[in-house]
Amino acid sequence: ARVRLIYREEGDRERHLCLRGLLRSHHSAYSARLKAAIATAGIDRALSFRRLVLFRQSLPPSGAATQKLTDRFTKAGGLLLYPSHDELRVLGALHQLRSQNLPDFDRWLQQTRPVSELGGMKGAISGFFNDASSTLPTTKSVPVPPTSSEPTAPTRMTPITSKKRSPQQVKPTADYEQITLDQAPIQPKAPKNEAISSTPSPPPNHLPLGYRFPRRIEPVSIPLEALTKHTVILAGSGAGKTVLVRRLIEEAALKGIPAIVIDGANDLARMGDPWPQVPEVWNDGDRQKSQDYHSNVDVTIWTPGREAGNPVNLKPLPDFAALITNADELSQAVDMARDSLQDIVAAGKGKTDQINRGLLRSALEHFARAGGGDLEYFAEYLRELPEEASVNISKAQKRAQDMADLLSAAISNNPLLRQRGAALDPAILFGPGNHKTRISILNFIGLPGLPQQQQFLNQLAMTLFTWIKKNPAPAGVPLRGLLVIDEAKDFLPSQQTTACKSSLNRLAAQARKYGLGLIFATQAPKSIDHNVVANCSTQFYGRANSPSAIEVVRDQLRQRGGDGHDVAKLGRGQFYVVSESITPPVKLLTPLCLSHHPSSPLDENEVLRRSQRAMP
Repeated sequence: ARVRLIYREEGDRERHLCLRGLLRSHHSAYSARLKAAIATAGIDRALSFRRLVLFRQSLPPSGAATQKLTDRFTKAGGLLLYPSHDELRVLGALHQLRSQNLPDFDRWLQQTRPVSELGGMKGAISGFFNDASSTLPTTKSVPVPPTSSEPTAPTRMTPITSKKRSPQQVKPTADYEQITLDQAPIQPKAPKNEAISSTPSPPPNHLPLGYRFPRRIEPVSIPLEALTKHTVILAGSGAGKTVLVRRLIEEAALKGIPAIVIDGANDLARMGDPWPQVPEVWNDGDRQKSQDYHSNVDVTIWTPGREAGNPVNLKPLPDFAALITNADELSQAVDMARDSLQDIVAAGKGKTDQINRGLLRSALEHFARAGGGDLEYFAEYLRELPEEASVNISKAQKRAQDMADLLSAAISNNPLLRQRGAALDPAILFGPGNHKTRISILNFIGLPGLPQQQQFLNQLAMTLFTWIKKNPAPAGVPLRGLLVIDEAKDFLPSQQTTACKSSLNRLAAQARKYGLGLIFATQAPKSIDHNVVANCSTQFYGRANSPSAIEVVRDQLRQRGGDGHDVAKLGRGQFYVVSESITPPVKLLTPLCLSHHPSSPLDENEVLRRSQRAMP
């Protein structure tokens, strides 16, 4: 097993712990496995953040070559441990219990933590978790395992298990939140039209997510700060994914958190519409929430690409001047601009295109350090490329002039690259700071092609990348705003590149520092870039439809300490959720939207009329 700790607040610094049982006594078998373990763990005395622990029942083989390899292992910081007979009996008993598929066995294991009490395991993890290790719960003896389907329900602590975990799931601090297990008896499932009864409210600094299923009486929530570490929703068609997206946006708005919402499928433009009559499935608090939402939230529709509506004018290049004092962030902004423009001036894979991409990157870097400007100004800069920007490339001036011609032609052909008038300040999208919280719906009816939508989203990501640094969340405010992207696989596919993929990934990596949270949603978990899931600390898993999607979701849940055996049978609005404060995963029922969304979407004319009414 491997455990990785990622210190998000320290530039994603990592620590690694590898555990392996190596029982072979023959020198060849022992040596082959030890070499493989050393290579996999990557241990070295100079790399104190990597640790490899081997468990054996007998001393290593005594041959000279074998002993030399063992010495190399220990000198590199490796540790040999020899479990006692009693410890092996405990592990054997746990193995047998697990094979019996006892109800709630995993929960019992995480509550009682018998493995953490073994002397050998204590030696393996000693000091690895730093301050976090001192918060792990302890017991004086190994408890008796459950023998029936009704395990006890003591207070448990969020665990660090010995199972394989994905990197982002192991929290490298001592914030192990104490959670009391459900004490209430299971309630019968309410009929479809029966309202959920009155329930306790989550703390004011938490975002409500739904209710623990099937009890439907215990609210589930996460701290508002968790949104800055991003959220992903993976659920197939008919699972209620879009309803969950809307409700998260609405709940955040009720907390005063504005949002920029990408509406690529034209099913989010009604977020300002009240219900014509109160839904029967609302609980007691939803009626008041709906009134507060429609009184205190300003839903504004924008139509990029359509001048007849409420157009959006964004800069095709980042605001380099805003990053001039931070070399790392300026370099990332240059890379974003290079990725945005290379499809125009160097789209191929040949030698000439590789040279042109290198020249483009150098020209952008010198342009940025000189203060930057708009795209037309950069095209003129290429026509008179300074000698220091040529990076010793032959015929650099001629190549730069050709790139300038291609850029000028693209500006003429692509309206998204033409900057007419002043660029829109993201502060307008997030709201002018009056008494109402703004939800800006960026409707893509004016961008019918996916390449145009990707290009616009790339411009938005670059704009937010530089803007959020100058406008971080104020002191005491957990979140500056949200960027919500439904059907994220169209913009962040797992295989091919897109015009906005690298910009969005860089934005996700940087935005958490400044209080900008991202929410991604998609129907196809295998089709979305794995970096998206890795960058999201809060994850929702709804019903999966295809065999491959079912296996992906089950594997994700198993890595996070859950099961997910029923992901193919989850009902509409039922999700597993896992977060830093919710682990292992919890099954919940998400509530209906506070806004009304009939099955038929708005037509283009109605979207334009609504956007005109909402023009600031």
